[in-house]
Amino acid sequence: MKGKITLVIALLLLSFLSYSISSTKKNPDINLPKPTPEYTSYKNIRYKKTDNLSLNLDIYQPKKLTREHLPVLIFLHGGGWTKGNKEVIHQNSREYILAELIKNQFCVISINYTLLDKKTHLEQPLQDIQDALRWVAKNADTYHLDINNVGIWGSSAGGHLALLTAYNQEKNAPFDLKYVIDFFGPTDLEKLFRTDASTVLLNVLKISSPDRYELRKAKIQELTGIDITKNKKAAQIKCAELSPIHYVNKTTIPTLIFHGKEDSIVDISQSTLLKNFLEQNKIYHQFHILEKAKHSFTNISQAEAYNIAKKTIDFAKSQTHY
Repeated sequence: MKGKITLVIALLLLSFLSYSISSTKKNPDINLPKPTPEYTSYKNIRYKKTDNLSLNLDIYQPKKLTREHLPVLIFLHGGGWTKGNKEVIHQNSREYILAELIKNQFCVISINYTLLDKKTHLEQPLQDIQDALRWVAKNADTYHLDINNVGIWGSSAGGHLALLTAYNQEKNAPFDLKYVIDFFGPTDLEKLFRTDASTVLLNVLKISSPDRYELRKAKIQELTGIDITKNKKAAQIKCAELSPIHYVNKTTIPTLIFHGKEDSIVDISQSTLLKNFLEQNKIYHQFHILEKAKHSFTNISQAEAYNIAKKTIDFAKSQTHY
């Protein structure tokens, strides 16, 4: 009997938190050859200054423009909302996507946003993204940007931010986003962090897996500003408010989703949930699953990277209208 109880507890712990720290050695990372796109870049352009820091963006566009104004894809980096920067667009399969976009006469803008900590919560980076969109509109002619054909793309935490931005477009925005591309982003924070977990299970987790216990608490507090151990109900309400799936409706914009089955950081069930909500609301979407891919697609082959890039550009072009 004791053995069965131990087994049940172990299984609960393994399935408890889909946002986790991975130590798996399975499917080792692959260093992909670097693609060599020819582009013009404008680096470290300040789009916003606050009392504490300046926020910059990078622009990539073809050396030879075939149009006066190019369709735009805005990229948001990942990093658990607390780290990372705009340069990650040059890592892994992302650089293959960048190369394909440039080749097809798209302009790509990679932005930095305010990172979270105990005092800075998700409202701030979401506001930064809105300010970046306003900068794009204001500087469209200078940088040959077609504000009638703008999409947004993010990976991991950046995917979460991209979805929230795309599904909550401001009424007074300078332009409408036409589509969103989500790479393994969280879509339901309540399920991601198991905000409904009982006190018994949390006590077991705290003793048996203190790293996971502390990670869960820290992430929820960084995102929401609420200590879930002191105010569970308020944390649940805020996590729901910050979950993209709750904003899917009949007017949601087209969505492209990629996720790996071997993702041990953000479980693929997060993308499946989003797909289900999009289907229920009859929203055009594509959901591509990579059978052996880990988080950030660090272990995919060059052929898979090219395939992802091809699917991404095909989707972006299908949503671009002149």
